[in-house]
Amino acid sequence: MPPAGRAFTMSTVDPPSNFPEQQYAGSSAWEQQWAQVPAPWRAPVYRIDVAPFTEVFVQNRYYTTPTPGCDGYDFTPPGPPRFGHELAWWVYTCWREGLRRIDPAKIVWFTGALPAATAEYRRRHDTAPVSLLDLSVPDIVRHATVIFEQRRHRLPTPAYRHNLQWTVEHLHTLLAVRTAAAPWWSYDTWDLRIDPRIPQREHEPHHERVLKLAGIEPPWLREGLRFWMRTAITHQLFTWTTAVARCQTLGRHLGRFALANNYLDDPLIATDPDRLRAVFLDFLAYLRSPEATTKSGTLSNYLVAEIQYQVQAFYTFMHDHGAEAAAGTGNSRWKDIGISHTRLWAPAYLPRKTRRTRELTWYSTADLQRMLAYLPVLAADTEQRVVLTHPDGQISVMAGLGDPQAARAWLLQAMTGRRASEILMLDHDPLQAIPGAAAPAGPDTGIFVARLRYQQTKIDGVDPTILIEQQIVDVIREQQRWLARRYPGMAPKYLFVGMVHQHQGQRARPYTSYLNALKRLDAVHRLVDAQGNPLRFSQTHRLRHTRATELLNDGVPFHVVQRYLGHKSPEMTARYAATLAATSEAEFLKHKKIGAMGADITISPSDIYEMTQLGKRTDRVLPNGVCLLPPLKSCDKGNACLSCGHFATDATHLDDLRDQLGATETLLASRRQQFADRTGRELTDDNVWVSERLREIGSLQAIIARLSEQTHTLASNRSGDKAVAGPATAGRRPQLPILTRGAHESAINHVSGPGTAMTDPSRGTEGLRRHAQQRSQAARRRIDKAIRDLRKQGTPVNVNAVARTAQVTRKTIYAHPDLLERIRAHVPLHLTAPPPTGPAPDSQNSIVAALRRQLTTQQTQLAKLKAELKARDQALAAAHGEIARLSNAQHQ
Repeated sequence: MPPAGRAFTMSTVDPPSNFPEQQYAGSSAWEQQWAQVPAPWRAPVYRIDVAPFTEVFVQNRYYTTPTPGCDGYDFTPPGPPRFGHELAWWVYTCWREGLRRIDPAKIVWFTGALPAATAEYRRRHDTAPVSLLDLSVPDIVRHATVIFEQRRHRLPTPAYRHNLQWTVEHLHTLLAVRTAAAPWWSYDTWDLRIDPRIPQREHEPHHERVLKLAGIEPPWLREGLRFWMRTAITHQLFTWTTAVARCQTLGRHLGRFALANNYLDDPLIATDPDRLRAVFLDFLAYLRSPEATTKSGTLSNYLVAEIQYQVQAFYTFMHDHGAEAAAGTGNSRWKDIGISHTRLWAPAYLPRKTRRTRELTWYSTADLQRMLAYLPVLAADTEQRVVLTHPDGQISVMAGLGDPQAARAWLLQAMTGRRASEILMLDHDPLQAIPGAAAPAGPDTGIFVARLRYQQTKIDGVDPTILIEQQIVDVIREQQRWLARRYPGMAPKYLFVGMVHQHQGQRARPYTSYLNALKRLDAVHRLVDAQGNPLRFSQTHRLRHTRATELLNDGVPFHVVQRYLGHKSPEMTARYAATLAATSEAEFLKHKKIGAMGADITISPSDIYEMTQLGKRTDRVLPNGVCLLPPLKSCDKGNACLSCGHFATDATHLDDLRDQLGATETLLASRRQQFADRTGRELTDDNVWVSERLREIGSLQAIIARLSEQTHTLASNRSGDKAVAGPATAGRRPQLPILTRGAHESAINHVSGPGTAMTDPSRGTEGLRRHAQQRSQAARRRIDKAIRDLRKQGTPVNVNAVARTAQVTRKTIYAHPDLLERIRAHVPLHLTAPPPTGPAPDSQNSIVAALRRQLTTQQTQLAKLKAELKARDQALAAAHGEIARLSNAQHQ
């Protein structure tokens, strides 16, 4: 166990191949680490705005000015020299392995808290600290908070405090793991990115997840989980993801229950079988109560069963390894664990884990095309504006999100149907040649040109390669070129690396980082499907469902689809086939079946469907309906299906029936004409051949009349013009509405040339130009209509009136000189009528006469002012027109 007073944690990364670990015989672990630090990094004095320090520090203008007497900003902490050496070693290691970027402000607050933390340590232990590991993380953060409050007269924000604590913990963890001799499992924090001693797979999809034991209480549970997990990880009993999840689950639920019921010291809780089962029945009741979750409601039955299973697995493992557990945990009570701990619940209460299946939802081709139109927004730089041309012709302009890696990863998922982890963990060069296949002569999108090798970490024993087209190769090459430009000199192991912490390319991009990027894209669009549900880029597994459904819809053999999807068992692939069959049956049942001569069929639609599927043989499939003859019976009708009682059809065959009616009538008229030309007599209706054709024509007319009544229903249902496909029906259309057909082709077509369409700005510029032309033409039409409407209404025609009526700006009108001339031509001349000068009647007194003269004078003045105002408006309009004309002439 770690020495008292030191807060150790643990994490690891595989050292990059270009920085191999060195061995130093006879020296301590710290001396080995310090010997690896080159001279330019040995003093914590940095020019953070100068390479290579720009690669590890977050840029902050307050720390770019060099400290007097130093060649950079001096971050040397007060205290013994080893404090500064350990800080310099940490900064260098973060840069060398690409572990993280460091905020210089956090280092300043950290070093500022060291004197107070050192003084407190000296008071407690009567000795001075030698290493930063002697000072605990909580003490350093507490003193830094006090200093912050004293200087700023307020407490730091929770986010600031969290970031400071994260920085100090990372330094503490890395220093403890790399410089101490304790085994990796003795620390309370296990981090694959920091501690290379932790056993791990070559390709770990969730390497960013950290296993934390420090918060698990009571101690017997923490130490028991430590023993269980280190054994399981060492002997590959669990994957890393499983180990992290089980520690979280048991610590949260079993630990909380033990603390609440005072089971603090004895890991066995009870040795009496009856008492033990009673305790765990109480635990089961706790799991089903609202106390077990912080959310509203209770835990789901699946989650309760999962927790039961994990608790039982924990005690069963400890029973099977009782002596080793007692030695490994330091708790001798594990030796006394009995057989009753392997059966914590009676059979009636055993966990019944039903398989939790993911709902099979896919993107239709139309939805996928609209989503692909938004993908350039994710790829473009944050300073760049992206012009989007949507499939419906609409234009929009959006700011880029600056994550081209996520855009290419999503596009590869759409084109290949791979899981997100399989794409994110692609090797830097994941392409393999197809043995014996020659390179295509031209850019044929339907030709497979290579094999894509992906990392299969979920299922063992399957071939982790698929055939791919040239467009997929182009996307991969584009990502490789982007990595070479963005991180020159780095030899990455993976095709996709982290955006913030690259780990020298030795770690694949975490799924959480990829998911967060897609969620940012979800936040800026308003795309919905046909049902009004939002389309989410972050639901990446729907792309896999889309590809699988499309392959099955297109008739790809089942075993080929299973191999393409990487399924070891046909069970998972069968889920897509089951969904396909259910949808096909639903489509079949929603059309009413009509028999010969338009008669109703009393057999239920479900029975008809089963009869046609069970009897689907070449002689049972009709081009214009279905045959209800039992499979074991033979047909003696020949081709006389339209008059047979076993014939059934529906509105999906309406066009075929109409064509057949026209062809039959044409054939009958032709044969009658041939007979008349040859014999000179008319071919009567009582002729055997003619009577059969007339029966067919009558049956067709009756069937078409009945089915035509359903036309309005079919018109409202776009899937109504589909029909059931079957053997020996060449040219027939499948009844299933294949909404995913063309989805793969849409994703393939999104890639153009050697790069990707999302990085080609010319397409958006051309769309913007077309959109501007369309808006200009629409404005001209509205202005022309406004002029005509004003003339019809007898309203004065001027620039203001036309702009108001057409809902355009006056600048728009002035930009069209021909329209401006038309407006001016309609401006009438306003003449001011002279005031009446006749004498007032004798009957009016002098006061009334004076008021009338005054009113007349004011009216005359008002009319004169209006005339002047009109003249100035006309002059102003003429001036604007001249300005517009000169501007146009200058541009030309």
